[in-house]
Amino acid sequence: MNKRLAASLFHPARLLAVAMFVLIVVRAARTVDPYWDTLAYHWPYAARIAGLCDRDCFLLSFGLEGRYNGFPLLLTAVQGWLWRLTGTPAMADLINIAVIVALSGYLRYRFAVPLAWSWLAFLAIPQVQIQLSSSYIDVPVNAAVTLALMVVVRILIEPDADQRVDVALALAALGIAAGSKYQMIPIALATWSFVIVLATWRPSIIRVDRRYAAFAILSVAGVLILLPKLAINALSFGNPFYPMDMQLGPIHLSGLEDIRPSNSISDAWTDYPRPLRWLASVFEFDAFRGRILPWTLGQGEVPQSNPSFRMGGYFVPYVLGAIAMVAWAARSSAGARRAAALLVVLSVFCASLPLSHELRYYMFWMLSLVSCVLVAVYSPALANPQQSVQRKVAHGLITIALISVIMMTGGAYLQTGGQRLQDLLKPTDSVVAQVPEGGTLCVLNMHPRAFLYSSLFHPSRHYHTRSLFAGERADCSLRVDLDR
Repeated sequence: MNKRLAASLFHPARLLAVAMFVLIVVRAARTVDPYWDTLAYHWPYAARIAGLCDRDCFLLSFGLEGRYNGFPLLLTAVQGWLWRLTGTPAMADLINIAVIVALSGYLRYRFAVPLAWSWLAFLAIPQVQIQLSSSYIDVPVNAAVTLALMVVVRILIEPDADQRVDVALALAALGIAAGSKYQMIPIALATWSFVIVLATWRPSIIRVDRRYAAFAILSVAGVLILLPKLAINALSFGNPFYPMDMQLGPIHLSGLEDIRPSNSISDAWTDYPRPLRWLASVFEFDAFRGRILPWTLGQGEVPQSNPSFRMGGYFVPYVLGAIAMVAWAARSSAGARRAAALLVVLSVFCASLPLSHELRYYMFWMLSLVSCVLVAVYSPALANPQQSVQRKVAHGLITIALISVIMMTGGAYLQTGGQRLQDLLKPTDSVVAQVPEGGTLCVLNMHPRAFLYSSLFHPSRHYHTRSLFAGERADCSLRVDLDR
C-alpha cells in the first residue's frame, strides 16, 4: 500500500465518519424508538399497508383512521414492506440513513464533496442525528427536497451543463417527498416550479430546442409525479387535502380535523408572527429551558407553557457558522452568490410556512445551508484563490459542531444499547393474557402504545384490538387505561 493511499484510507475525517456511520446503523437496526408518532401511527400504518395487521387486527382511533385514508404514505409503505421482509419494524429506520447517503452521493457526484465530510456535516445537525435511528420520516422527505434544491444550485452555477439526469433526479426526489407527507407538497411544487422556470429560460440544459416544449414537458411531468394523491382524495372525498377541514375563500373542503393544531405553539409564542417564531427557533432563543437534553426528537417534552416548547433543533453556533461561510464564499465567486441568493429565498419561504418553528418539519432549510457550504468549498465550478482556506475553515466548523452536539447530548443518539422491541412488548403480556380468545381488547385515551397490544406482536393469540377515546363506546371484552 503506497503512502498516498494509506493517508487517504486512514484520514481522521474518514475514520470518524465510518465510526459514526457504524454506530448509527447498529443503533437503527438493534433498537426501536418509543416516540409518540412511531407507535401511534407510523408502525400501525406500515403494518396495515404491508398486510401484517389489518383493521380486524388493530383499529385505530377515528381521527387516525381518517389520516390513514387521506395522507400520502409512500415512505410508510416502504417501511411496511421492509418490516415484512426482515421481520422487524426496526429495519425501517434504515430508510432515513439511505436517503442521507443518497444526498451525500449527489454532492460527491456533482460537486466533488467527499462522502465523509457530507456525512459528518449532516450528522452535526441535532435533529438529523436524532432521527437517523427513528421511524419518523422528516429526515428522508427533507433530504429528498434538499437533493432537488442542490440540482437547482447546479443549474445556477453551471448553466451550460447537461442537466437532464439531474432534473430527472430532482423530480424523483420531490415525488418521494410529496408522496410521503402533506407538508412537503407545497415545498415540492415550489421547488419544481423553480426548476421549470430555469429550464424554460434555458431549455438547452435538458437538451430541448424550444422554451414552450421545456415548459410543457416539465409541467406535465410535475403534475403526474407530484399531485396524484391530491387527485385521488378529490375524487374519493371531494377534498384533495382530506382529512383536513379547510376553508379556501368561499369554498369549504370538508374533513375530519382542523388544519391548525392546538398543541404545537408554546403559550409564550402564540401572539408572535410566524416568521419571528421561525427566527427564534432557528437561533434557539430560550430554546433549552427546562430540558434534560438540549435536543429531543420533537422538542415537545416540556410543558406547552414553556418558551422552549417545540423550539430549536439546529444548534445555533452551527447555523451562524454556516451562514458566515456562505457569505464568505459569496464574496469570492459569482456562482456562490447565486447559491447564497437561493438560500435567502428559501429562508423567506420557510419562515412563512405553517408551523415553521417546528424545525424538524422543514429541515430542508438547514440541510440546504450545510450543503451549500460544502458545495462552496469543494465544487470545481466555484474554484477561487480562497477556496482551500475556506475548505479548512469549513472542516473546523463541522468538526466542532459535531463534537459539541455529541458532548451536549452525552452521545445519547449514538448509543447502541437502547430499547429493543422485546422491551416495549414485555409490559403487554399480562394484559393480553386476560383477553378471551376471539375477544376485543380496547385501549383507552388514544394511548400511543395501544398498537403494541395487538395480535401482531402476540401471534399465538387470536383477538381484536381497538384504540379508543376515553368515553367512546364499543363492544369490548376488556378495557385498559394505560395512563393509570
